[in-house]
Amino acid sequence: MWENHDDVLAQVQSLGLRVDSLQVNSAKPVRCYVEGGGREKRGWYWLTDFRLPRQAGGEGLYIVGSFGYWQGNDHNKYKVKLNRKGPALTDADKKAIAERHRENARRAKAEREAEIKRAARRAANAWRHYTPEGTSDYLERKRVGAHGVRFAPNGSGTIAIPAMDAPGRVFCLQVIRGKNRGGKLEKQYWPKGAEIAGKWFQIGSPTAGGICLVVEGFATGATLHEATGLPVAVAFAANNLQPVAVELRRAYRGARILVCADDDYIQKCRACKQPTLVDSTVCEHCDEPHGQVNPGITAARAAAVAVSGAWVAPTFPGDRERKKLTDFNDLYHFPDGGLASVRVQVEEAIQRAGWQSVAGGATGAGNPQRGAGGRRAAQSVMSVDDAVERFLPLDDGTGKFVFDTWTRKIAHKDQMLALLPADSKLADVKRHPTWIHRGAYYLDEVGFDPSGKDAAVRLNTWKGWAMEPKQGNCETILAMLEYLCSAEENSQEVYDWLICWMAYPLQNPGAKMSSAVIMHGPQGTGKSAVFQALAQIYGDYSTVLNQRGLEDKFNQDWVESKLFLLAEEVVTRQEMWHIKNELKELVTGDWVRVRPMHMTAYRQRNQINIAYLSNEGQPLPIENDDRRHLVVWTPPQLKEEWYDELWLEIENGGVPALYNYLLNVNLEGWHPKKRPPMTQSKRDLIQLSKPSEDRFLDEWTAGELDHPIGPCGSKHLYTAYQRWCRANGVRFPRESNQFLGRLKKLNGWSSAPKYIYEDLHYAGSPRKQRMVIPPPEVLEKARKAKPADETLQVWLTDCFFAFQRSLEEPGPD
Repeated sequence: MWENHDDVLAQVQSLGLRVDSLQVNSAKPVRCYVEGGGREKRGWYWLTDFRLPRQAGGEGLYIVGSFGYWQGNDHNKYKVKLNRKGPALTDADKKAIAERHRENARRAKAEREAEIKRAARRAANAWRHYTPEGTSDYLERKRVGAHGVRFAPNGSGTIAIPAMDAPGRVFCLQVIRGKNRGGKLEKQYWPKGAEIAGKWFQIGSPTAGGICLVVEGFATGATLHEATGLPVAVAFAANNLQPVAVELRRAYRGARILVCADDDYIQKCRACKQPTLVDSTVCEHCDEPHGQVNPGITAARAAAVAVSGAWVAPTFPGDRERKKLTDFNDLYHFPDGGLASVRVQVEEAIQRAGWQSVAGGATGAGNPQRGAGGRRAAQSVMSVDDAVERFLPLDDGTGKFVFDTWTRKIAHKDQMLALLPADSKLADVKRHPTWIHRGAYYLDEVGFDPSGKDAAVRLNTWKGWAMEPKQGNCETILAMLEYLCSAEENSQEVYDWLICWMAYPLQNPGAKMSSAVIMHGPQGTGKSAVFQALAQIYGDYSTVLNQRGLEDKFNQDWVESKLFLLAEEVVTRQEMWHIKNELKELVTGDWVRVRPMHMTAYRQRNQINIAYLSNEGQPLPIENDDRRHLVVWTPPQLKEEWYDELWLEIENGGVPALYNYLLNVNLEGWHPKKRPPMTQSKRDLIQLSKPSEDRFLDEWTAGELDHPIGPCGSKHLYTAYQRWCRANGVRFPRESNQFLGRLKKLNGWSSAPKYIYEDLHYAGSPRKQRMVIPPPEVLEKARKAKPADETLQVWLTDCFFAFQRSLEEPGPD
């Protein structure tokens, strides 16, 4: 039935997807098993058919579409290669196929959103039918309380734990059944198709600026809450720790996130499949690299970095004897462990992070913090006098906002009113003499001014640096940075410039660099570790940005009062072009627009300095005349011992030591507009970023194509460009009007009607023909300039037909 069924089946099978036949025109992607992928259906394909011309004439039915396999959050997508020998696809065919792909994607997105909504409705309905009282084998075994979970009404011992968002909407249930199936406890996420990413179960109540613990499992979370009194978010799985931490930080402004990791210290060796300790890179059974990491600690560390938080894993007071003892509930049950050990280890982690916490569940929101001015104790009720002293009215035309002098932030008027005594009203505030006579401030007089030099800022949200510089050892961090620059020919110049770029904003708070850093290269080289250390120095004035954050219409969490932005894999190849100008404006623009949720948008002076990190060969586009970016391609990763030493240094005071080092860098002759040095990596990235028409013209005028260099017919040149695009895998060539329009804008090029003869006999009257004529310097170099003894018409005619003949030879396809 399909002309290319066997070929497509072979492509799908070659990727490791276990399929014997194909389902075509399915309503949604088809899931399948993958070789070595375990019992989960990680593979997928989504195919449709399309009528296309055959070589022998007529039309045939061909399969088009895509396939891949899920690995974490990556769907590893591959498009079906259409191996046809028929006539070339027309532009209409290509557009129709592309539209089919887009329609499938739209339909899949809509179906997934509808599936999530249906699952959420079912989960919420089931949750309402569970009861708040009951017994559970699981809770008894773990020796923890229910803390808000519910019980099956039939008394079976089954409990349900809802996965919710910040407003408390239920999206999914984790169902933990009583003992059955051979005495095993069974866990299940219900219903099928539910969304759990970025959703959590809350034990206790987080607060803005307070400490919140994030854990994988419910028993771990209940243990930690009972031991410390702190609020806990249960993320259900290691790969959900970071999404949950990010959502918590978004929902509870300034919340300090401590991720409490599972210590998955034993994993199966990928070579021999035997369980082995992962603290060494070599399997203890087969002496081969085991290829594993500690997933619990790896996920916790990444989550903590994403929200400028901290992480801690349990330390067991004795030999675990290779048993599956990994979390804080296991520490609770461990000999010589207990709740006291749990509490002590968490409190030590909080102290290492420089946060304050008190017994009984206080979050530290009201305790003094490091930095300028300290912090006053939080209040549940304030007198009208105290509230008037604390809050300042803002004149923005609405009367809805005030300035909180304690937190140094814009606040909604309702936040002030919520603190007043029960019998007080807004009218009591407005009648207060201080409120009347002190006056108000305009919204644009509120600003973030670390330098203290902006006369327009009367209410400054800057609170000083959180970190204190300390004498110490940061040699490994600096050595790693030097190694990351070592692949460039001018590596010493690059390293010296980069050190100054990092040091200047720390020595001059609020300084805006007119440049950004792009560091890309192989995975695991250490670039994230170095720049995340820099982000820790900035504390709350830095943020780690991802693609979702960049495209979110509400940007307050990563724009307001920020000085350093670490963008890790923000821009993928498919997405980079449409946000190119936004990124450019972030690097050099004087202002950024802050758009909070439920508040009026306002602008703030742009003081954000940006470093982009990527494992891609082309992380984002660079223009030919770019002066904004330092581009560095990192060398391969070093031996494991290097990175062990790096992490140990970071964990043992390396970051405050790096801060101290950067504060003492000699910046004589350096300034914020200092242009970054040119690197070979930047030249390569510029070349990769060129549009297809520019790269074609470069190759043509360099003599790398089988077409003569010189004047030619515009249609002939566009035909040559189309062939070049097919040969070089350019998926979306420019249309002819765009191609010629771009050509005419290039210096010295022209595309205009000229008079040429009908043939090489030069007989008859010349006719008009639109010709493309390269610049004089190109013609001179190619020795194609018009000879002095020839007329213009004869010369153009010769060139026209010479180029036409080159197209008659077999093309690049």
